[in-house]
Amino acid sequence: MDGVTDAPMRFIAKKYGQPDIIYTEFVSVDGLWRVEKRGETKHKIWNELRFDESERPVVAQLFGSDPDSFYEATKIVAKMGFDGIDINMGCPSPGLEKRGGGAGLIRDKGLTHRVIEAVRKGVVEQKKEIPVSVKTRIGSSSPDREWWEALAREELPVVAMHGRTFKQLYSGEADWEILREASKIIKESGALFLGNGDVEKILPGNKIRLTNEKIVDLTGDFDGVLVGRKAIGNPWALRKDGYVPSLKEILEVVIEHAREFEKNLPDNKFEIMRKHLTWYAHGFEGAGGLRRKLVVSNSADEVEKIVKEFLDISGN
Repeated sequence: MDGVTDAPMRFIAKKYGQPDIIYTEFVSVDGLWRVEKRGETKHKIWNELRFDESERPVVAQLFGSDPDSFYEATKIVAKMGFDGIDINMGCPSPGLEKRGGGAGLIRDKGLTHRVIEAVRKGVVEQKKEIPVSVKTRIGSSSPDREWWEALAREELPVVAMHGRTFKQLYSGEADWEILREASKIIKESGALFLGNGDVEKILPGNKIRLTNEKIVDLTGDFDGVLVGRKAIGNPWALRKDGYVPSLKEILEVVIEHAREFEKNLPDNKFEIMRKHLTWYAHGFEGAGGLRRKLVVSNSADEVEKIVKEFLDISGN
C-alpha cells in the first residue's frame, strides 16, 4: 500500500502479525531508473525499498507502464536482495490508470506481456532465481475472463487478485465468487492464486471472514490471501491463530513503531509517522482523545509520554 507499508510498518507487521510473505510499497519504475542514472543515493525513493532481514521473504512491488523502465528497475531491485518482484497491475489511482500503469495494464494485454517479459529479462540478467508475480483486479469495468486467461498464458508462479474492478475503486464489496471463477482459470497454468479484498479475519480451518460477515472457505481455489487495509494499525490481523492483544500491548507497539520509524527513516519528518499512530487508536474508551494527542506528536519520546500517561489514567 503506497505511503503505508514502509520499512517500519513492515517490521512491526512481520514481528506481530507473522505473515508468510510481505510486500514493499509500490515503487515507480520510471522514478527508480531516473534516480539510479543520476546517482542520487540519498533520494527518498530508496527508503521505499529498505527492508530488514527479519521481514523475509520480502517482495519488491513495482509499478509503471514502460517495459524499458521495468527492465532497468528490475535489474536495480534484483541486486538489492529481494525474494521476489511483484508487478502492480491493480492500483485504482485514476491518474495512474489513465497513463497505462496499475490497473491500466488490464486494458492492454499486449503491453502487459511486454512488461512481464521485461521484468523476467532483468531478473535473468542479474543471475537471480526469484519469482516474478502480478497483483491485479478482476477486471477494468467488469469481471474480465479474457484478462484472467491472458494472465494464465503468462505462466506466472503467483497471481494475487482483488475482488473489485478498477471502476469500483474501493466501493461496494469484493466479490469472492468471481475471484473463485478467476482462480480456476489461473491455477490451471500452475500458478498459486491469492485472493484479496475485504478480509476481516483469518479463521481456523482455512477460512476467512469478510467485512460483510460472510465466511469464505479457501480450500481448493485459493492458496492464500492478501490482507491490506485491515492490517493498518492492527498487525495482529495477519495472524492465523486469532490472537487478540490487550490494550496495553497495542499501545506498547505504538511506542515501538515510533522508535522504529526514527531508527529506520531518520531523515523523514515525524509528521509522516503520525497517521500510523492514529490508526492504532480506535475501538477502545478514550481512543479519540488519544488520537488528538498523537496526531500532533513530534518524536518517539513524546509518543511514549502520551501513551504512558493514557495508560496510567485508564488504569492499564
